[in-house]
Amino acid sequence: MPVDVRITRKSALLILEWCKKTFGPSRINGPYPKLVFHKKDKGWAGHYDPWKNEIHVYRSRHRSLVGFIGTVIHEFAHYHQSIKRQYQKQEEIFSYKNHPLERQANKKESKYKWVCYHEVFSASQK
Repeated sequence: MPVDVRITRKSALLILEWCKKTFGPSRINGPYPKLVFHKKDKGWAGHYDPWKNEIHVYRSRHRSLVGFIGTVIHEFAHYHQSIKRQYQKQEEIFSYKNHPLERQANKKESKYKWVCYHEVFSASQK
C-alpha cells in the first residue's frame, strides 16, 4: 500500500525525525528544535528561529515534496549553525545568496534531500 506523500504536518515530522537521526543534535543550539507547520506562507519557504529554537515551514510555498524536504533540511542546517552570533554580523557584508551560512545550508539541502526522500518515503512504499 503506497504511503501518502503529500506535504502535511505528518510528512514534515517524518523529515524532521530523519534529520535528527542523520545529523544529530546541535552543540551550539542545544535540544532539538520544535517544528512549526504553517499552511499559508509569510513570503518564504521556511526559517529557523534561534531564540525560540523553532523550525517554521510553509506548505503553500512548495510545489513538490522533494522541495519541501529540502527546506526542512536547510532549516535544520541553520539549527546547527551559530545563527545568533554570526548570521547578523555577516548579513551586513554578504547578500542572502552569498551569505556563508546560507551557502552551507544550501549545500546540505542539495546533498541530502533526495537521500531523505528515498529513505523516508520510497522505502515505506515497498
